[in-house]
Amino acid sequence: MKDKNYVWNPFRILSPKLNSEITKSDETEDVDELTSKSPEEILVIMVSKLIDLTKMISLGFQSESTQQHETCEKLLQEIGRLERASTSGILKVSETFGQNVFKTVVRLPSRVERIGVMFEHILACQKIKVKEGILFSDKAQSELMDMLGVTLDLLRNVGDSLVTCNLVILDHIKSQSNKLAEMAEENRLNHWERMERGFCSPDASAIYLKILDSFKGIAEYAVKISDSLCSLEDVSK
Repeated sequence: MKDKNYVWNPFRILSPKLNSEITKSDETEDVDELTSKSPEEILVIMVSKLIDLTKMISLGFQSESTQQHETCEKLLQEIGRLERASTSGILKVSETFGQNVFKTVVRLPSRVERIGVMFEHILACQKIKVKEGILFSDKAQSELMDMLGVTLDLLRNVGDSLVTCNLVILDHIKSQSNKLAEMAEENRLNHWERMERGFCSPDASAIYLKILDSFKGIAEYAVKISDSLCSLEDVSK
């Protein structure tokens, strides 16, 4: 009997060994050697790159240096290339899924990649902040680190969900995403209070608000990924 806590995973059609891939997701992958990887394996690698990117951006905010920027840019380029490889792989085996499942599955690489785009926006703000010597208040800095911590845990769960399609994890992703979006809105209000009290400069304000918008975007796409995986049970019938 099927465990009711799991959604049917169409990727099992292509890669029954995918469970083992999640244990290797933190390893460095050569994105030029993707011919042996199935589309879903590439998706898991994409998420691992996002996790590495989160860590690098977090270090960048802590150190106020440009040391991590080159690594972040490389990760962003790799995520874009991986997205194209995964989408291409899914298109090649579209008949394997069936039309309804294909419509859902083919969107997954793009939605994972869009999280990378949100990080690209955050990185651009981080670069301006360092280049122009713009400082955030201790409170704003603390808010950023808290959001990055939630994002890191969220992305780890996204990676797990791509492998297991576990409904408990998928529901937790939605909960974490809502929390991240709520944190961004709460921090926006906190920011305006600091502005009114003269604790924040206009230059810092513009950058900080763009960063908050990007965190909301990350939350939005994580929910879309979760919703897509949850819908697989219905569209497969």
